[in-house]
Amino acid sequence: MADAQESNTSKNSSYKLIAELDPPKGVNLVQFVDVALQLRGRIDTARVTDSEHAIMRMSPLAPCMKLMEKGFEPEMIITGRDRNRISFQAELLSAAALGIKNIIIKEGHDPAEGDQPVARTSGDLDLTSMLQCAAALNQGKDLGGEPLDGATDFNIGVGIDLSDDVNFNRERAEFFKQMEGYGVKSVTLGPTYDINIVEQFMPFAEQTGIKLNTSVMFLKSVTMVRYLNNLSGVPSIPQEFLKKMMDAPVKKDAGMQVAAGFMRELAPQCDGIVLLAIGWRDRLPEFLDLLGR
Repeated sequence: MADAQESNTSKNSSYKLIAELDPPKGVNLVQFVDVALQLRGRIDTARVTDSEHAIMRMSPLAPCMKLMEKGFEPEMIITGRDRNRISFQAELLSAAALGIKNIIIKEGHDPAEGDQPVARTSGDLDLTSMLQCAAALNQGKDLGGEPLDGATDFNIGVGIDLSDDVNFNRERAEFFKQMEGYGVKSVTLGPTYDINIVEQFMPFAEQTGIKLNTSVMFLKSVTMVRYLNNLSGVPSIPQEFLKKMMDAPVKKDAGMQVAAGFMRELAPQCDGIVLLAIGWRDRLPEFLDLLGR
């Protein structure tokens, strides 16, 4: 009952605000931590990516540790793209030993999209097998059924990419039932400006008690909107947002203003919103000003 009341309160009056932060492409964490400190107290948590868009960056383990030292309780994304089931479980055990409690499991983008396109995926893990790994570790066993010397205690979340035809066309009731069976606490949808897409997932999240988060990406320009709308398989950005971008008096701020307006519309429909400030990480404090956070 308490969980249901919390969910209703979240959807009716507030939402969890999550900022997604990329680790550095290198070993210098100073700028990463500096941006996070500017957000502290204004967001509910920070989510650290795992070589997002198949662009090689530092593993999220060290950035999560730095955030914990600064008083954050971060969420760590982990993908199966670069790992087999042995290294996947090993990474999760390391995260748990370091005190990381919140993980977001994603399949990961194709390396062909990234900065090292000759890389190969492991081909060993899909979303289901990753969830089997995490659920087993929480039960004190490895995927082979062998007992662990200390179980993990993860809050498991899942991120799904709406541009993936498999996920986009999946029977949603079956998907959420499967997530519930693995102890998943939240599902995060990929970025979209189409509220109708979010609404399609809402009944199944409510039936299972799984928190439904969605992602909002800053639109940097009219050209970017048109480019995204021409990509096959990517949810189209409605024309109303293109018009708002074109009509904005200050072009450099148009994307943030559009995102802020859409988030106010989106907030009653979901439990959390993830900010994807791709290339605009330094402008996140300015964006939070627009939101009144």
